[in-house]
Amino acid sequence: MSVFDRFGLNFDTTRFGDAHNLSSDASNTMNLIASTSGKFSDWQISSLEAGPIERTEYFQNPTATNIISILSSADLISVTANTCNLFSLQAAADNLTIELNKFLSHTDNISGIVTVTDQSVPSYDTAISFGQMSMMNLSKSNESQSNTDVMLGCFTSLFISDIIEANANTLIYYSNKLADSVTANTDNVENITYSSNLSIMELANIENYCISTGDILNIRRTQDWSFYQNTLQISRDAGFLQQFNNMGGTQSYLVKNIIGTPTLVQNLTANTTNT
Repeated sequence: MSVFDRFGLNFDTTRFGDAHNLSSDASNTMNLIASTSGKFSDWQISSLEAGPIERTEYFQNPTATNIISILSSADLISVTANTCNLFSLQAAADNLTIELNKFLSHTDNISGIVTVTDQSVPSYDTAISFGQMSMMNLSKSNESQSNTDVMLGCFTSLFISDIIEANANTLIYYSNKLADSVTANTDNVENITYSSNLSIMELANIENYCISTGDILNIRRTQDWSFYQNTLQISRDAGFLQQFNNMGGTQSYLVKNIIGTPTLVQNLTANTTNT
Protein backbone atom coordinates (compact mmCIF):
# COMPACT_ATOMS: atom_id res chain seq x y z
CA MET A 1 0.00 0.00 0.00
CA SER A 2 1.26 3.46 -0.89
CA VAL A 3 0.69 6.58 1.18
CA PHE A 4 -1.91 7.73 -1.38
CA ASP A 5 -3.76 4.42 -1.10
CA ARG A 6 -4.39 5.14 2.58
CA PHE A 7 -6.62 8.09 1.63
CA GLY A 8 -9.12 5.57 0.27
CA LEU A 9 -10.21 7.47 -2.85
CA ASN A 10 -12.84 5.46 -4.72
CA PHE A 11 -13.67 7.48 -7.82
CA ASP A 12 -13.02 7.67 -11.55
CA THR A 13 -10.52 10.54 -11.46
CA THR A 14 -10.96 11.24 -15.18
CA ARG A 15 -14.21 12.92 -14.13
CA PHE A 16 -12.14 15.64 -12.46
CA GLY A 17 -11.38 16.87 -15.98
CA ASP A 18 -8.78 19.61 -16.28
CA ALA A 19 -8.80 20.06 -12.49
CA HIS A 20 -7.06 16.68 -12.22
CA ASN A 21 -3.71 17.83 -13.59
CA LEU A 22 -1.20 19.85 -11.61
CA SER A 23 0.56 22.56 -13.61
CA SER A 24 4.30 22.26 -14.08
CA ASP A 25 4.88 25.44 -12.06
CA ALA A 26 2.76 24.14 -9.19
CA SER A 27 4.49 20.76 -9.37
CA ASN A 28 7.93 22.37 -9.26
CA THR A 29 6.90 24.57 -6.33
CA MET A 30 5.53 21.55 -4.47
CA ASN A 31 8.72 19.57 -5.01
CA LEU A 32 10.85 22.54 -3.94
CA ILE A 33 8.90 23.00 -0.72
CA ALA A 34 9.09 19.27 0.00
CA SER A 35 12.84 19.12 -0.54
CA THR A 36 13.65 22.23 1.51
CA SER A 37 11.30 21.47 4.41
CA GLY A 38 12.75 18.00 4.97
CA LYS A 39 11.66 14.88 3.12
CA PHE A 40 10.64 11.65 4.82
CA SER A 41 13.36 9.05 5.26
CA ASP A 42 12.80 5.49 4.04
CA TRP A 43 11.66 4.18 7.44
CA GLN A 44 9.24 7.10 7.82
CA ILE A 45 7.75 6.43 4.40
CA SER A 46 7.30 2.75 5.25
CA SER A 47 5.60 3.66 8.52
CA LEU A 48 3.39 6.21 6.78
CA GLU A 49 2.39 3.66 4.16
CA ALA A 50 1.60 1.00 6.77
CA GLY A 51 -0.23 3.32 9.21
CA PRO A 52 -2.04 4.24 11.29
CA ILE A 53 0.75 5.35 13.56
CA GLU A 54 0.73 4.00 17.12
CA ARG A 55 2.60 6.41 19.36
CA THR A 56 3.65 3.60 21.70
CA GLU A 57 5.78 2.17 18.90
CA TYR A 58 7.94 5.29 19.11
CA PHE A 59 7.62 6.60 22.67
CA GLN A 60 7.72 4.93 26.07
CA ASN A 61 7.00 6.00 29.64
CA PRO A 62 10.20 5.16 31.59
CA THR A 63 8.35 5.23 34.92
CA ALA A 64 5.35 3.06 33.97
CA THR A 65 6.63 -0.37 34.99
CA ASN A 66 7.56 0.71 38.51
CA ILE A 67 4.44 2.82 38.94
CA ILE A 68 2.28 -0.20 38.04
CA SER A 69 4.30 -2.26 40.53
CA ILE A 70 3.64 0.30 43.27
CA LEU A 71 -0.05 0.31 42.35
CA SER A 72 -0.15 -3.43 42.94
CA SER A 73 1.63 -3.08 46.28
CA ALA A 74 -0.63 -0.23 47.38
CA ASP A 75 -3.70 -2.30 46.52
CA LEU A 76 -2.41 -5.25 48.57
CA ILE A 77 -1.63 -2.98 51.52
CA SER A 78 -5.10 -1.41 51.32
CA VAL A 79 -6.91 -4.75 51.19
CA THR A 80 -4.83 -6.23 54.01
CA ALA A 81 -5.19 -3.12 56.16
CA ASN A 82 -8.96 -3.16 55.68
CA THR A 83 -9.08 -6.83 56.67
CA CYS A 84 -7.21 -6.05 59.89
CA ASN A 85 -9.16 -2.84 60.60
CA LEU A 86 -6.02 -0.74 60.17
CA PHE A 87 -7.96 2.15 58.70
CA SER A 88 -5.22 4.78 58.93
CA LEU A 89 -2.87 2.54 56.97
CA GLN A 90 -5.62 1.76 54.47
CA ALA A 91 -6.24 5.48 53.93
CA ALA A 92 -2.54 6.06 53.31
CA ALA A 93 -2.46 3.24 50.74
CA ASP A 94 -5.63 4.51 49.05
CA ASN A 95 -4.25 8.06 48.86
CA LEU A 96 -1.05 6.66 47.37
CA THR A 97 -3.13 4.88 44.71
CA ILE A 98 -4.81 8.16 43.79
CA GLU A 99 -1.46 9.90 43.43
CA LEU A 100 -0.01 6.99 41.45
CA ASN A 101 -2.81 7.18 38.89
CA LYS A 102 -2.35 10.94 38.53
CA PHE A 103 1.40 10.50 38.12
CA LEU A 104 0.99 7.71 35.57
CA SER A 105 -1.41 9.82 33.50
CA HIS A 106 0.94 12.81 33.69
CA THR A 107 4.03 10.85 32.69
CA ASP A 108 2.12 9.19 29.85
CA ASN A 109 1.34 12.69 28.59
CA ILE A 110 4.85 14.10 28.78
CA SER A 111 6.38 10.86 27.45
CA GLY A 112 4.44 11.35 24.21
CA ILE A 113 2.67 7.99 24.26
CA VAL A 114 -0.78 9.60 24.26
CA THR A 115 -2.25 12.47 22.25
CA VAL A 116 -3.21 15.49 24.35
CA THR A 117 -5.51 18.02 22.69
CA ASP A 118 -5.89 20.40 25.65
CA GLN A 119 -3.01 22.88 25.37
CA SER A 120 -3.34 23.79 29.06
CA VAL A 121 -2.21 20.25 29.97
CA PRO A 122 1.55 19.60 29.80
CA SER A 123 2.34 17.08 27.08
CA TYR A 124 5.40 16.10 25.10
CA ASP A 125 4.38 18.01 21.97
CA THR A 126 3.39 21.30 23.61
CA ALA A 127 6.11 21.27 26.28
CA ILE A 128 8.83 20.79 23.66
CA SER A 129 7.34 23.48 21.43
CA PHE A 130 6.97 26.06 24.19
CA GLY A 131 10.32 25.01 25.67
CA GLN A 132 12.07 25.90 22.42
CA MET A 133 10.18 29.18 22.39
CA SER A 134 11.32 29.84 25.96
CA MET A 135 14.95 29.27 24.96
CA MET A 136 14.53 31.90 22.27
CA ASN A 137 12.75 34.33 24.61
CA LEU A 138 15.55 34.05 27.15
CA SER A 139 18.12 34.72 24.44
CA LYS A 140 16.15 37.77 23.31
CA SER A 141 16.14 38.93 26.93
CA ASN A 142 19.95 38.95 26.93
CA GLU A 143 20.00 35.92 29.23
CA SER A 144 22.52 33.71 27.46
CA GLN A 145 21.75 30.02 27.76
CA SER A 146 24.36 27.38 28.59
CA ASN A 147 21.87 24.65 29.54
CA THR A 148 18.44 23.28 28.63
CA ASP A 149 16.73 23.69 32.01
CA VAL A 150 14.00 25.90 30.58
CA MET A 151 13.10 23.11 28.14
CA LEU A 152 13.31 20.20 30.58
CA GLY A 153 11.50 21.91 33.46
CA CYS A 154 8.21 20.29 32.42
CA PHE A 155 9.74 16.81 32.30
CA THR A 156 11.24 16.39 35.79
CA SER A 157 8.93 13.45 36.58
CA LEU A 158 10.71 11.38 33.94
CA PHE A 159 14.10 11.84 35.60
CA ILE A 160 13.40 10.12 38.94
CA SER A 161 13.09 6.55 37.66
CA ASP A 162 15.80 5.37 40.07
CA ILE A 163 13.91 6.79 43.05
CA ILE A 164 10.65 5.28 41.89
CA GLU A 165 12.30 1.89 41.36
CA ALA A 166 13.75 1.95 44.89
CA ASN A 167 10.33 2.82 46.34
CA ALA A 168 8.69 0.12 44.26
CA ASN A 169 11.05 -2.54 45.62
CA THR A 170 10.56 -1.38 49.19
CA LEU A 171 6.77 -1.39 48.86
CA ILE A 172 6.83 -4.90 47.41
CA TYR A 173 8.65 -5.97 50.58
CA TYR A 174 6.28 -4.04 52.87
CA SER A 175 3.08 -5.23 51.18
CA ASN A 176 4.14 -8.89 51.31
CA LYS A 177 5.33 -8.56 54.90
CA LEU A 178 1.99 -7.07 55.91
CA ALA A 179 0.01 -9.74 54.05
CA ASP A 180 2.04 -12.50 55.68
CA SER A 181 1.46 -10.99 59.13
CA VAL A 182 -2.31 -11.49 59.12
CA THR A 183 -3.62 -13.85 61.76
CA ALA A 184 -7.16 -15.04 62.35
CA ASN A 185 -8.71 -14.66 65.77
CA THR A 186 -10.99 -17.67 66.18
CA ASP A 187 -12.27 -17.20 69.71
CA ASN A 188 -15.75 -17.10 68.26
CA VAL A 189 -16.31 -19.14 65.10
CA GLU A 190 -19.27 -16.98 64.17
CA ASN A 191 -17.27 -13.78 64.53
CA ILE A 192 -13.79 -14.36 63.10
CA THR A 193 -11.61 -11.28 63.12
CA TYR A 194 -8.19 -10.67 61.67
CA SER A 195 -5.20 -8.77 62.94
CA SER A 196 -1.56 -8.19 62.06
CA ASN A 197 1.25 -9.45 64.26
CA LEU A 198 3.47 -6.58 63.19
CA SER A 199 4.43 -4.08 65.85
CA ILE A 200 2.94 -0.59 66.00
CA MET A 201 6.32 0.74 64.87
CA GLU A 202 6.43 -1.56 61.85
CA LEU A 203 2.90 -0.62 60.83
CA ALA A 204 3.76 3.07 61.22
CA ASN A 205 6.80 2.61 58.98
CA ILE A 206 4.66 1.11 56.22
CA GLU A 207 2.10 3.91 56.53
CA ASN A 208 4.77 6.63 56.50
CA TYR A 209 6.45 5.05 53.49
CA CYS A 210 3.16 5.12 51.57
CA ILE A 211 2.76 8.78 52.47
CA SER A 212 6.34 9.74 51.58
CA THR A 213 6.13 7.91 48.25
CA GLY A 214 2.96 9.77 47.37
CA ASP A 215 4.60 13.06 48.38
CA ILE A 216 7.56 12.44 46.07
CA LEU A 217 5.27 11.80 43.10
CA ASN A 218 3.02 14.74 43.95
CA ILE A 219 5.91 17.19 44.23
CA ARG A 220 7.36 16.24 40.85
CA ARG A 221 3.99 16.14 39.05
CA THR A 222 2.76 19.47 40.40
CA GLN A 223 6.15 21.08 39.72
CA ASP A 224 5.93 19.99 36.07
CA TRP A 225 2.44 21.46 35.85
CA SER A 226 3.46 24.72 37.54
CA PHE A 227 6.53 25.09 35.33
CA TYR A 228 4.43 24.46 32.24
CA GLN A 229 1.80 27.03 33.24
CA ASN A 230 4.57 29.57 33.85
CA THR A 231 6.02 28.69 30.43
CA LEU A 232 2.66 29.36 28.77
CA GLN A 233 2.22 32.69 30.56
CA ILE A 234 5.74 33.91 29.79
CA SER A 235 5.26 32.93 26.13
CA ARG A 236 2.01 34.90 26.01
CA ASP A 237 3.67 37.88 27.68
CA ALA A 238 6.60 37.77 25.26
CA GLY A 239 4.24 37.58 22.30
CA PHE A 240 2.25 40.54 23.62
CA LEU A 241 5.35 42.69 24.06
CA GLN A 242 6.82 41.81 20.67
CA GLN A 243 3.84 43.41 18.92
CA PHE A 244 5.41 46.79 19.76
CA ASN A 245 8.51 46.01 17.71
CA ASN A 246 8.64 47.27 14.11
CA MET A 247 5.12 48.69 14.13
CA GLY A 248 3.82 50.16 10.90
CA GLY A 249 2.98 53.83 10.57
CA THR A 250 -0.75 53.54 11.25
CA GLN A 251 -0.30 51.20 14.20
CA SER A 252 2.46 53.37 15.62
CA TYR A 253 0.27 56.48 15.39
CA LEU A 254 -2.66 54.69 17.01
CA VAL A 255 -0.54 53.39 19.88
CA LYS A 256 1.42 56.60 20.51
CA ASN A 257 -1.45 59.04 20.16
CA ILE A 258 -4.72 57.27 20.93
CA ILE A 259 -4.63 53.97 22.85
CA GLY A 260 -1.13 53.74 24.33
CA THR A 261 -0.62 54.58 28.00
CA PRO A 262 1.88 57.32 28.89
CA THR A 263 4.24 54.63 30.18
CA LEU A 264 4.11 52.70 26.90
CA VAL A 265 4.57 55.87 24.82
CA GLN A 266 7.54 56.88 26.97
CA ASN A 267 9.13 53.43 26.59
CA LEU A 268 8.61 53.41 22.83
CA THR A 269 10.03 56.93 22.48
CA ALA A 270 13.07 56.08 24.60
CA ASN A 271 13.64 52.90 22.62
CA THR A 272 13.48 54.80 19.33
CA THR A 273 15.92 57.41 20.66
CA ASN A 274 18.34 54.72 21.90
CA THR A 275 18.16 52.90 18.61
